[in-house]
Amino acid sequence: MDPILDGLNHAQREAVTSSAPVLQVLAPPGSGKTKTLTARVAYLLSHHGYQPQDVICCTFTIKASREMRERLSKLIGEKLQSRLILGTFHSICRRYLVKYGYLIGLRKGFGIADSDDTRAILRRIIKRLKSTIDVRAAQGRISKHKAHGLSPRDLSDKVKADEVELVEIYSAYNEALAAANLLDYDDLLVRCCDLLREHPECVSNVQTVLVDEFQDTNIIQYELMNLFAAKHRRITIVGDPDQSIYGFRSAEIQNLRRMQKKYSNTSVVLLESNYRSCGSILNSAQDVIEQDTTRPAKKLEATHKFGTLPVLRKLPNPNAEATWMVLEIKRSIALTGDLLRMCDFAVLLRSASLSTRIESAFGRAGIPYKMVGGRKFFDRVEVKTLLNYLRVVSHSDHSDALLNIINVPPRRIGDETIKQLTGGAEKAGVTLWVFIKDVIQGRRATEKKLQKAAELGLCALVKLIDASRQKLQDCADASAPCVLLEYIVESLSFQEYLLKTYPLDEDGRWANVKELMGQASDVVTSDGETNPEEDLPEIEGVEQQQTHPGEEALSRFLANVALATEAQSKDEDDGGSGSVTISTIHAAKGLEWPVVFIPAVYNGSIPHSRAEVVDEERRLLYVAMTRAQALLYLSLPLKQPRVGEGEDGSTSLTPFLPPRIVKSRFRLKGPQFHEQVVYGIADTLRRARPTAEELCKDIATLPSILDDRWTSEGEEVRAEDNGWNHQQNWGDSTQEPSTKRRRYDDERRALTSNSITSHKSGTSSTFMVPTTMSTGGFTSARDYIAVQPEDSKSGASSQAKAQVITTSAHQDGLNQASISTFFGNPGVSRTKDRSSQPNFPSAKSTSHDRLASSTKPQPQSAPSHVPVSLASHRLQPRPLHPSRPALEPAGPTSYTWMAAPTSSDALKPARMFSSPAFQNQMSESTSKGPGETTPASSSSVRSKAFYTTTMDQVRQQAPTTTGRRTLGIRRSMNGWADRMKREKTGGQGDRMQ
Repeated sequence: MDPILDGLNHAQREAVTSSAPVLQVLAPPGSGKTKTLTARVAYLLSHHGYQPQDVICCTFTIKASREMRERLSKLIGEKLQSRLILGTFHSICRRYLVKYGYLIGLRKGFGIADSDDTRAILRRIIKRLKSTIDVRAAQGRISKHKAHGLSPRDLSDKVKADEVELVEIYSAYNEALAAANLLDYDDLLVRCCDLLREHPECVSNVQTVLVDEFQDTNIIQYELMNLFAAKHRRITIVGDPDQSIYGFRSAEIQNLRRMQKKYSNTSVVLLESNYRSCGSILNSAQDVIEQDTTRPAKKLEATHKFGTLPVLRKLPNPNAEATWMVLEIKRSIALTGDLLRMCDFAVLLRSASLSTRIESAFGRAGIPYKMVGGRKFFDRVEVKTLLNYLRVVSHSDHSDALLNIINVPPRRIGDETIKQLTGGAEKAGVTLWVFIKDVIQGRRATEKKLQKAAELGLCALVKLIDASRQKLQDCADASAPCVLLEYIVESLSFQEYLLKTYPLDEDGRWANVKELMGQASDVVTSDGETNPEEDLPEIEGVEQQQTHPGEEALSRFLANVALATEAQSKDEDDGGSGSVTISTIHAAKGLEWPVVFIPAVYNGSIPHSRAEVVDEERRLLYVAMTRAQALLYLSLPLKQPRVGEGEDGSTSLTPFLPPRIVKSRFRLKGPQFHEQVVYGIADTLRRARPTAEELCKDIATLPSILDDRWTSEGEEVRAEDNGWNHQQNWGDSTQEPSTKRRRYDDERRALTSNSITSHKSGTSSTFMVPTTMSTGGFTSARDYIAVQPEDSKSGASSQAKAQVITTSAHQDGLNQASISTFFGNPGVSRTKDRSSQPNFPSAKSTSHDRLASSTKPQPQSAPSHVPVSLASHRLQPRPLHPSRPALEPAGPTSYTWMAAPTSSDALKPARMFSSPAFQNQMSESTSKGPGETTPASSSSVRSKAFYTTTMDQVRQQAPTTTGRRTLGIRRSMNGWADRMKREKTGGQGDRMQ
């Protein structure tokens, strides 16, 4: 079999091997479109005999073109792929304009104006014309006109009255660009179209054209595609109309239909197999997009298992929404046995402004995150400064770049001096650089004489630029960017400047400078002597413009920087646990993550309140949902201050999720990560399944193993309902008890009550032993619970067993008025038999108690651990409000002793007694000898030690027996007076005799 076709399914092979001259491949998310397009290029080269330099392949991002080159290198070899005309529309157009731009009047060595340059030029024009148009609004409207191929002259013929002012600004803007020999991003496409219309012979060698992400093309890009393929009319496009989301960039979803009308022999192939997401995610996404009845009908078939249903979570407000994301991320990682890592999670936003609360919540929780589409590497101040120096060296007419460096580092050139220089240049009709050189050399003068310090600063700047330009001429290879950067950094003492200007962040900024220099060095390494990726084939009868090798290398380096849509920093490719990704949905196009969160799915956010095309907003939600591989979470804050629809800030669910879809395709809470769910996630991600030990190791670190902080309707659950109390869960055995005293909670404590069932003569009796009550003294919900076997009372224990077995119901009168009262009368015998009294269930026992008790396994035999003297007492699971300890009615020297554990087990927190490890210990202890007292018969029952200690008993023991000499409460009515006396006598009164 042809190796190019290996691994392709039937539809993909049909697309790759199609003999149709015009082919449309409609590829839904995750269907392998990049693989198909790459194989199509390799197949055309190997089976149709096309030369690589005669094939144009257009992508929309630098990342996509880089990925295609890497794949093609494996299929056809590095040498062939390097000769392909492959890149973004803008980069390919620049290559043609560099070689053939002189044919339409472009001057040699033109520069590229980035967005900052464009705004600076427009700001000056608007100020000069005294217009009230916003700079960014003017920039967007001019870009839109250029994307439709409309010049100022075209607009002037059909302009509306309210756009006359804009046409004037548009015309002045183009004149300013031409004067500075600059082209903006849109001009690269527009001017290339002009070139190919007037001189189609420049692309007469092109055999076939391939376009990726065709649904995102605008009018001018569609026209470029047709011009590239004008001679042989062979075109292959790959796209998906359901993913057309760049209407704000003038993308035209109608280009698919335009293409079919223009080329009647168009063949269409559908790729319908999805290799990314599980079936449940695809079903929900398909239901969303199928609400658009105007779209081409096509289905999406999952190749993975159904998986777990997506989540549509309602939360009270955006803060709760952010907190919920934190909890779900931690819960997902812990309950999947580290199958998921931080880098597997993404939060996709309709608007970047929604990230504020999410970032704050992540920061408080210690969750690392990175912002996609945040501040780019090349936009950082120190990097931008050095790039502007290179731009002035390469293109001295670039006045805006010159203004950015004229006083950086400081040269004592103030704003007044700059104002005089720019004003003088405008009046003289020359560029700022020419005017400055003339002033320094005495050929021109400013209106006011410059200060001596300013003149010296300008002289130093001119000297540095001229010396750098001379070094550029001396470079005859691709090393020019690296050589110039090193020279400029050294001449400016740039590291010392950063240290003085940014003392708190000098290291990070200098690291950015080193990174920039490293990228310039990489250009030298990759280019070598020649750069075939930038060459165009020779066309007979058409001369290519020749440039200086060093100047071309610098110009190409700066162009690549200007055209870069993203900065690849080294930490983004970290193979470790990484960071959670926060991105806009637009920036996430073409990417995928195992787990995706889509917050704020309410009407007004998606669809956005200012959206012009509702169908595009639906496609935006569809794109976001199909980024998820295994788990998908959507969330709806019920209140959205200042943004919601209602006066009270209330929100409503997006209309793209009607009740029918919500009911059938979504769950209302996060999934329970039982074993099969985790295994399904592992299979979808093609990762090894975690072991049982890995699944359990981090459970104890969670505040809750369920998504139960809020109800399914988005209401906050009270702490007494589910154990949520200041992020502390009672089942968390690894958390230390809080030092703050808290009250018992009836419902929570009732859950740990245990029933012990004994059998005799075919009958059984059950009594409740609440295992959460402490033994007396000063107790609280967070105290430790002591476990005290009493070996010396084996006879009494056996008597208690017999008594319990013959009991058929709960004892009456076991409501335990107070623990302190119970221990306050040690001399009173409690062996009175109350078996004849009627027994009733306690009023405090709830249905929850009985349910928790009945659902536990009931052993066949259960020895009692209640001492005989206490067999008649029923310890109730009830709130404890301890009063001051009951005092002895005896003499003034008597003490009331608090319960004190004598077992090492008493040092364990109460919650640890329900852990699996302790349950095993309890089970093993039941097989001890007859002289030992065993713990509870059920692993969930905790035994108790009961104390009835008095001063009389203590006096009969040696001091070493008690081990404690100063604990207790002395009965005294004199208070501080007695204490002061004891202080004066040396504290001897505190010792117990």
